[in-house]
Amino acid sequence: MNATYLRRIYLKLAGVVTLVVLLALLANAALTQRTFEQALAPEVAKKAMSVGASIRALVLKAAENGIGFAELYGVEQRFADVKNEAPEVAYLALTDASGQVLYQHARAPEGAERYFSSPAVLRLLAAPEGNSPPMRLGNQYMVSLPIVGQDGPLGLLHLGVDARFVNDLVLDMLFDVLVVLVVSLFFTLELLHFMAGARLDASLKALGEAFERGASGNFLTRRDRRNELAFGGLLRLMDATLERVNGAYAALGRAVDAGRRVPAHERQPGLAKAQAGLQALGERYRFGTEPPSNRLEEGDLAKIRAPLFMFILAEELTRPFLPGYVKELLVPVSWISPQMMVGLPIALFMLIVAIGQPFFGVYCERVGHRRTMMLGAGIAAAGFVASAMAHNVLDLLLWRSLCALGYGLVFVAGQAFVLDHATSANRARSFALFVGAIMAATVCGPSIGGILADNVGTRASFVVAAVLAAASMMVIRLLPDSREVPSNRGPARLPRLVDIAALATNRRFMTVTGLAAMPAKILLTGLCFYLVPLYVLSIGDSQAMAGRIVMIYGVVMVVMAPVTAALASSRDRMNWLVGGGLVLSGLGGTLMLAGQDVGWVFAAVILVGLGQSLSISAQSALVTENCEAEIERLGDGTVYGVYRLLERLGNALGPLIAAALVSSIGFRHSFVAIGAGVLLCGLVFLVATRRSPQPQLVPA
Repeated sequence: MNATYLRRIYLKLAGVVTLVVLLALLANAALTQRTFEQALAPEVAKKAMSVGASIRALVLKAAENGIGFAELYGVEQRFADVKNEAPEVAYLALTDASGQVLYQHARAPEGAERYFSSPAVLRLLAAPEGNSPPMRLGNQYMVSLPIVGQDGPLGLLHLGVDARFVNDLVLDMLFDVLVVLVVSLFFTLELLHFMAGARLDASLKALGEAFERGASGNFLTRRDRRNELAFGGLLRLMDATLERVNGAYAALGRAVDAGRRVPAHERQPGLAKAQAGLQALGERYRFGTEPPSNRLEEGDLAKIRAPLFMFILAEELTRPFLPGYVKELLVPVSWISPQMMVGLPIALFMLIVAIGQPFFGVYCERVGHRRTMMLGAGIAAAGFVASAMAHNVLDLLLWRSLCALGYGLVFVAGQAFVLDHATSANRARSFALFVGAIMAATVCGPSIGGILADNVGTRASFVVAAVLAAASMMVIRLLPDSREVPSNRGPARLPRLVDIAALATNRRFMTVTGLAAMPAKILLTGLCFYLVPLYVLSIGDSQAMAGRIVMIYGVVMVVMAPVTAALASSRDRMNWLVGGGLVLSGLGGTLMLAGQDVGWVFAAVILVGLGQSLSISAQSALVTENCEAEIERLGDGTVYGVYRLLERLGNALGPLIAAALVSSIGFRHSFVAIGAGVLLCGLVFLVATRRSPQPQLVPA
């Protein structure tokens, strides 16, 4: 039995729990959808009746003034106005007491004449306060309202609601249910990981190590007590057994030593053989106490995931509605266009995170990870609350700067926590844990944020984000408070201008950074975070739909990134993955040439996600591959610090570039322009990194 076997058992258990939750969520989604369909028709009828009530009031007022029911004028014009005010109303008609059509607008649905003169409908005239339940006629739901004056029944008003409107509502609700299903599944996985996953995984690993140590003859006892582990009782029992074994070995050693101290003629027979056996035991097995270790247990390392997930989720909630919210708060500024003003809060956020990262790293090293994360979460929570109360875009810039400051502090501290406590053996798993929390929040945040903005408003959604950021502080308190810098890593320092200049003029470094990393981030923030939310609103769709589309990017990244990361096994493969990913991402933007519906936006974001998943894992590795000499001279901290700085400057440039394009060429062509630019960068990258074939010696 080893740790791999035990971990396999844990993964199977987690899979069973996840499957049960998934089946329960699917059943709930099916039942909820059926309930929606049953309750929607009456709600549509209520809305149609509220529209028809104003028309009925006008007809009754005309009748009171002595105008005959068949002599009304301007009815068709009023019907046309109602059609413009309520696009879901596809047909309107006024019929007399016998069901004969007097006035109508648009084409009547099939079977309308029989419906108008049916006894069930005409009986409504005997109940002035009554109305008919919605009746499906062809492609419309028909709602009828009786019109009864002081002198008796006059006729009926009929309104036909387009069935496509109802179907769209049902489909929209289905999307929301599916989004909630996906988000609930991710929340369940994160909760499972937080409550049992990391702790159980560490416990199974400790149990496996204990069995392996015993099988190899290692009977050293540990100094630390593993009371928090899931199998703490079993491990303590095994430690007690080891202590008895060590005590017996120590007692045997003392007895042999005592026998050797007596005179030779008084020694017990067989003492030499016992001494030889004791020596053989000492060579074959290890006894005693294990020396103290400063390593962090993996269970403690995994504690970073929960607070990071909660905090990043708070920021991701704002992605789908932030551009629209900024647009609502716009004030005229003579020297800057409205489109650029909409992009400024996003660009400023990214710029503060980019420039502040080196300073945040130095501060984190001085005060510790936990204090830095607590401070960042508190600042961000205050920024979210202030953003909810913003009066115009100018003060919103200040509050979003607070959010950026808090985000940068938490992100850098979380990354430093993993760097400080990861070993060469578990570094990949540690960073997978770190990135996994971010990607899970990227999937859950935008979709939930869009639904919240549509149902409770953008200001209330900012308050929800503030509550999440504040709640993450409670989980951050569970982190171990350590300020020691590992011996294998030098102290953090700010990159010098001479280092930045040297790398910025380095062809190999800028090939990866300027042609790959920066264009990828410009595409991400410019297209996904700026263009998509605004374009979806501009074509009449909802913020919830914008959130779903942005969520698709996260889902594709979560599914595909681990697969593509496994393919990056050589420099040539990395070059092809990065270049091909940029080309595929760029094609996502140019896809908007094919159409302007929301479906094309979905397809474009899926292609962007696929392209980014291909390139994102290999980009960082290519820095090491291409800049070995620079890393040896300047240190990997400086090289990667400058790389991340320039990469995040791409994040800041994305919304500004997109805003400039929108103001000059419109939304769709902005998608195409950014996509074409990234596609071109990908092609140039492939050409620049193409290796010439090595000459081969041909025998004479």
